[in-house]
Amino acid sequence: MRYLKKAAAVGFLVFLALWIAGIVRGLTLTFPPPPPLALPSIASSVDRDYPRNANWANNLKQIGLIETPLPVMLDKPQVEEVRVIEKRATMTTGTADFPTDESALRAAIKANQASVFNEKSAGIAPARHLAIEIGVHPDRYDSLVATLREIGRLSTITVEQKDRTEEFRKLFAQRQYLKSNLEAMKELRKGKTLPFDETLRLEQIIQGMEKELQSLTVQFGGFLGKESFYHVHMTLVEYQPGDRRDESYTIPQRVGHAFMWAVAWWFAVALVVGIIAGAGLSVWILRQKEETSK
Repeated sequence: MRYLKKAAAVGFLVFLALWIAGIVRGLTLTFPPPPPLALPSIASSVDRDYPRNANWANNLKQIGLIETPLPVMLDKPQVEEVRVIEKRATMTTGTADFPTDESALRAAIKANQASVFNEKSAGIAPARHLAIEIGVHPDRYDSLVATLREIGRLSTITVEQKDRTEEFRKLFAQRQYLKSNLEAMKELRKGKTLPFDETLRLEQIIQGMEKELQSLTVQFGGFLGKESFYHVHMTLVEYQPGDRRDESYTIPQRVGHAFMWAVAWWFAVALVVGIIAGAGLSVWILRQKEETSK
C-alpha cells in the first residue's frame, strides 16, 4: 500500500509538471513568418516601367474615349486630357482557421466583382500560405479593402497611390516623335528614286520604326485599358492556435488546451513505464521459476 501511494504521488507530480510545461509551451509557440512568395510580375520583361497588363485606373469614360479603339484613340485630341492613377494596397493577414478565411477572402472578391490577376499558394497545414493579387474597380476598392481587413488577424497593411499621367505623356510624346519621323521617311521614299542599296536600307529603317511604334502602342494598354483597376496584394498566413500573439485564445482556453496536452503525454509516459515495468516483472518471474525448478 505504501508503494502504491508513492507511485500515485509520483504520477500526480509528473502530470502537474506536464501541465505546467503545456501552459509554457502554449505561451512560447512561434508565429511562422510569411515565406518569400513573390507574385509573378505583370510587367513586361523588356520595359518594367510600363506594364502591358497593369490596367491602371484612367478617366477615358469621363472624356468620351472609352469605346474608341486604342490606335484611333491615340490620334484623338482628347488624349491630352487623359489622367492615369495607380493605387494598390499590400496586406498580410494571419489566420488560425485557414480554410474558413480563404473562403471569406474569395467571397469578398466575388461580392466586389473583383478579378484575381495572380495567385500562389504553398505549405501544408498548419503552415499554409496564400499570396493573391486582386484587381478591383476604383468604386469598389474601399469596400474590398475594408472587408479584407476584417478577415483573420491583420498583421501589416500598406496603401500606395501614384499619378502615372506624366509617364503616360512621356510615352505619348515618344510615340508622336517616332510617328513624325516615320512619316518623314515614307515621304522621302515617295519623293526620290534612290539606288537599290539605299532603298533597301530605307525600307529596313521604316520597318524598324513601324515595329517600334507597334511596341509603344502595346505599352499604352496598361494606361488606357477599357477596364480600370486598383490593385490589392494580400498574403494569408496560417499559424497555430494558441500562439502567444493570438489574442483570440483566452487564458482559460490555453489552460484547458495545456490540460489535454498533459493528459495525452501522461498516458504516453504511463504506457512506456508500464511496458518497461511489465517486461522487468516478467523477466523476474521467469528467473524465479527457473531457480525453483532447479
